[in-house]
Amino acid sequence: MKNLIPIFAIFLFSTMLLCSCSNDDGPSTPDPVAEEETTEEEATEEEEEEEEELANNAPEPFNLIGVTDGAVGVDVYPTFSWQAATDPDDDAVSYDLYLGLAEDPTEVYAENLSDTRFEVINRLNTYDTYYWKVVAKDTENATINSETNEFTIRGLNLPTEPVSSEAAFSGRSRHTSVVFDDKLWVIGGYDSSGPKNDVWFSTDGNTWTEATANAPFSPRYAHTSVIFDNKLWVIGGRADGGRKNDVWFSTDGNTWTEATANAPFSPRYAHTSVIFDNKLWVIGGYDSNNKNDVWFSTDGHTWTEATANAPFSPRESHTSVIFDNKLWVIGGYDSSGPKNDVWFSTDGHTWTEATASAPFSPRYAHTSVIFDNKLWVVGGFDGSRKNDVWFSTDGHTWTEATANAPFSPRNAHTSAIFDNELWVIGGYDGNLKNDIWAFD
Repeated sequence: MKNLIPIFAIFLFSTMLLCSCSNDDGPSTPDPVAEEETTEEEATEEEEEEEEELANNAPEPFNLIGVTDGAVGVDVYPTFSWQAATDPDDDAVSYDLYLGLAEDPTEVYAENLSDTRFEVINRLNTYDTYYWKVVAKDTENATINSETNEFTIRGLNLPTEPVSSEAAFSGRSRHTSVVFDDKLWVIGGYDSSGPKNDVWFSTDGNTWTEATANAPFSPRYAHTSVIFDNKLWVIGGRADGGRKNDVWFSTDGNTWTEATANAPFSPRYAHTSVIFDNKLWVIGGYDSNNKNDVWFSTDGHTWTEATANAPFSPRESHTSVIFDNKLWVIGGYDSSGPKNDVWFSTDGHTWTEATASAPFSPRYAHTSVIFDNKLWVVGGFDGSRKNDVWFSTDGHTWTEATANAPFSPRNAHTSAIFDNELWVIGGYDGNLKNDIWAFD
């Protein structure tokens, strides 16, 4: 019995010692779940802090300076300017310039500009209303838009002095003028000596060079000329005391080749010719009667009649142009007298009347051109000679650019578009003219 007491005492002491150790504040085994939750929270906080530090900010708002909103009479080559856009992150900022005819322009006119100023080098159209804005963007493509400004381009510039008051060729009427090989050309016509077959060209409208004094086609007037297949063409006219239906072409204005001596359309003068749908066209004219037939050719030799009787009245001394992918016939002279109706066609066979009575007076021996994406009518004869200028964007509604251009009232002149200007050449104002005018 005595031997059991020490053993019990040792056991009791050992138990007390173990209990004491279990309640000790010393190291304990970590809780893995609690530790994982703490780590995720800390990581999320760190990521949020990093995102806040890395978030990109768009450039600050900025204003347009010029062209100002509502500006009128703006030059055809305006200069746009705007404030520099400050970037909160000190990123480099570039600019895209939007310009167009829509109130909210979507056409990028110039992009990735580093400067806050832009000079237009491609002419804008006279009389048109434009809209512009600028989008500033940083290197991360964060953007901010400016406001949109509206402005209207000035009207036709009418200088008081001609480019040349007396060109090297003789004063004449019912000649033709075209633009070919970056030059203005004048072909034939009627001067004080009678019909002509000389050919002249100029690179500036002031200095003229004679390509030939006597082309192989007979002297003539009231013919037509066009550029087709990279060649100059001369078609029909009044010559040899009668009317012609011959067709000639040249690659240099000096050497000429006859495509046909007798096209299937009747010999005529005071007709019109244009290039449409990659074809040569002849419309109307006078062959002892006024005509309203329409012909076309792909080579100048073989011709097809699109219609023998277009719905517009038979006429001569009208004009024809290509606009909005359509053939147009404007005014002229029919059995009732001068006309101011306007017609168009998409195929040369079916024609639609845009207006039976345009606001310009009925006339003939005027000119028509396409300039600044508009139809233009210049001068002519309505019982008296005219020097008014009219334009239209649709052939139906017309606006008078000027009632009195600086050139003398005239008819049987020519007009062409050359070097971004509208040219008026020669004609008859009571005297045969060889003055040269240019308007922009």
